[in-house]
Amino acid sequence: MEKFVITALALAVPAYFYTWLIRSIDRFEKEPVRYLIAAFAWGALPAVILALILEVILSIPVAAILGKETLSAQLIDTAVSAPVVEEVVKAFAVMIIFLTCRREFDGWVDGIVYGGVAGFGFAYVENILYLMGTSSWSEWGALFFLRTIVFGGLHGFWTAITGASFGLARYMHGTAIKVFTIACGLIVAIAGHLIHNGALVLAESTEGATIAIALVNYTVLVFVMFLLWLLAGFVERSRLKTCLQDEVPNVLSAQAYAAICDRQAKKALSKLGMTPAQIRQFLHIAAKLTQKKLQFSKMGEEYGNSAEIIRLRHELKSLGA
Repeated sequence: MEKFVITALALAVPAYFYTWLIRSIDRFEKEPVRYLIAAFAWGALPAVILALILEVILSIPVAAILGKETLSAQLIDTAVSAPVVEEVVKAFAVMIIFLTCRREFDGWVDGIVYGGVAGFGFAYVENILYLMGTSSWSEWGALFFLRTIVFGGLHGFWTAITGASFGLARYMHGTAIKVFTIACGLIVAIAGHLIHNGALVLAESTEGATIAIALVNYTVLVFVMFLLWLLAGFVERSRLKTCLQDEVPNVLSAQAYAAICDRQAKKALSKLGMTPAQIRQFLHIAAKLTQKKLQFSKMGEEYGNSAEIIRLRHELKSLGA
């Protein structure tokens, strides 16, 4: 029991850090906390349980045909079955939010957030299971370092890619192109997972040479996520500038509009006399109005977009005043 408590608490720190990190990609219009908790909970419980059950079921015919301890069986179980099963069950969290909470699913940035949070929920419980299986505290420490520091972002970043594909499909017309886009994102996530697992399975037989492949694979993934983080900030500022321009001067003052479009928007708004809490709320509503105007231009009166735009305009105007 003591080991479990220590493990759960120790893993909570990196889980919180990575969840905060993936959420930071959405600068202004943060997703509702209840949806993030739901995504994390899905990854931590139903997704892990489903993955364990499916992986056990799939391992039975593999063991019967190839033998339980053979390298080929380990490759199929760990490097093929596990990536496919785990990425699919984690993607269900994003799919559920995508289908049931579309008003809060505004695009590829939201998809990255929901997918990443679900992935880190999965990683949290999976890491507990692995660490509880260690036979000594030295082994526990080495595995903790490997799974939370060296490769800590893997599960979340893989599912973030799947989530991004859901976000791209959000404004597409036609079921076929939506399914194709989502499938492409899922395949990329599975491929990255497969390369990582396969490299680790082959590490012993190659005297550790394939570990370099796993490290390169992870480095590329981190670099892609960093580029997406930068791109998200650029796109968000560009959209704010374009979509809020016609709100001056009836909703926004020229000074407030200029501050919103500034690269250091929070600092610029503070010079206008806003408190940190007011700035967060002001930017949140401004970003929300921007998203609703984009939704209206692409999807029309989906979920009463025009009425929501009017409401957000009144709210933004009162906050600016």
